[in-house]
Amino acid sequence: MTPQKRPLSWLGQAAEGQWLVPPSADATFSGGAIDSRNVGREAAFFAIKGERVDGFHYCAAAATAGASVVVVPTNRGVPEGMAQTPVLAVDDPVTALGRLAQAARSAFAGRVVAVTGSNGKTTTKELIAAALAGAGGVCKTPGNYNTDVGLPLTVLGAQGHEKFWVLEMAMRARGEIAYLSNLAQPHVAVVTNIGAAHLERLGSLQGIAEAKGEIFEGLVPEGVGLIPDGEPLLLPSVRFLPPSRCWRFGTRVGGGPGLAVTILDCIGAGAAGSVVRYAVADQPVLVNLPLSGLHNAINGGIALAVAVALGLDPQAAARGLEQVELPPHRSRPLALGQRVVLDDCYNANPSSMMAALVTVRAGAKGSGRSFAILGDMLEVGQSEVAMHEELGRKAAEAGLAGIATVGPLSKHVASGARAAGMAADRVFETDDPTEAARTLAAWTQPGDWILVKASRGGRLERAVTALQTLWADSATEDQSENQAQAQSENQGKV
Repeated sequence: MTPQKRPLSWLGQAAEGQWLVPPSADATFSGGAIDSRNVGREAAFFAIKGERVDGFHYCAAAATAGASVVVVPTNRGVPEGMAQTPVLAVDDPVTALGRLAQAARSAFAGRVVAVTGSNGKTTTKELIAAALAGAGGVCKTPGNYNTDVGLPLTVLGAQGHEKFWVLEMAMRARGEIAYLSNLAQPHVAVVTNIGAAHLERLGSLQGIAEAKGEIFEGLVPEGVGLIPDGEPLLLPSVRFLPPSRCWRFGTRVGGGPGLAVTILDCIGAGAAGSVVRYAVADQPVLVNLPLSGLHNAINGGIALAVAVALGLDPQAAARGLEQVELPPHRSRPLALGQRVVLDDCYNANPSSMMAALVTVRAGAKGSGRSFAILGDMLEVGQSEVAMHEELGRKAAEAGLAGIATVGPLSKHVASGARAAGMAADRVFETDDPTEAARTLAAWTQPGDWILVKASRGGRLERAVTALQTLWADSATEDQSENQAQAQSENQGKV
């Protein structure tokens, strides 16, 4: 996707900057970047000073890579080597990015969807984008571009003529979601759920709900707020919305009265995902969802509700959901070695961990046993030890046949599992994801399910890679053995 091309004169005016090295009258830029290694052709480079890297020192590299302009703090002056490249000075490059996003949003004629939540916001963003894709072009947040820097870069990276923007919003403190929502001015704003993420910064689930609920502050007039059914902590945030603009989505099979989307049934389909029956405004909708678990059926229901809120046909949206492709390591079922590995190691907190454990237990029912490779849950606050111990107890009580834990906090998962009765020889502790994978794999057999999950810092994708390598080698050996046997049986035949 090629970002919209805009005049540098627009950039200077919208960013409220002053030209230190002025551009030519017809000069343009296309998209933005903060990393000189990822500068697109004719992009605007924003020299942001981070905790470890100062972008000001990479302006020349950005220009060499193709940047058509660099944006620097006013008090830094002209970077070395910028005689031929326009330089715009602003009070703060991050603030300037926000101004540019606001100006771009004001000129956008399409519809905007904003998504946040403690768990599943990226998956839900992808599902919403897939559900809307059949009705027109969609720009969606790439990767983790969901912050005060990432969201403006997403907007600047849009072509501008899409029918929909689907923007993910993350936060670590109060006020951050409000800022992003007011930039985005969404037509539909979604909170997927409230869970124990960022407790160390926000102190309580109530604090998290208040911070996430800020997403509704930027709604356009007649915009729709979408919240999970039975989540009282969010009710104060949507109190200003009339009932016709505050929609609820089902969070359990069967649901309740007055829901925009109800989950009627969710049937596991192994590595293919799930077959989910919904009721969308009393209309039955069947989706072959390529994701596993009730929590992903809920996320799919959110996407259907968004589509309906934007006036789209839910059946067409359902066909879009069936084509969704998630980024790596986000609740992806993999068929490996006649087993199913649930690769969900991008992030974790207590509620998402429990949802994933339920998913592997349900998936393995009738075909085999369930196992898990579990890493540390980060940023869960002062009760982190108790939360990890509780996770271990829940894993044992859920009937998992064994777990391997990776990381210092996850040692408490192991102790919790043993205390709850899991066999000691089926609880393995290590700091090496590859070792965890090899050890646990030896306990499994065809038909079993294996969950791999942790916060991003645990890098448990290395465990997934180890399992892929292990069973790829086994498949090769089996194939060679079968070929040798076939050759032996065919000897002497004419």
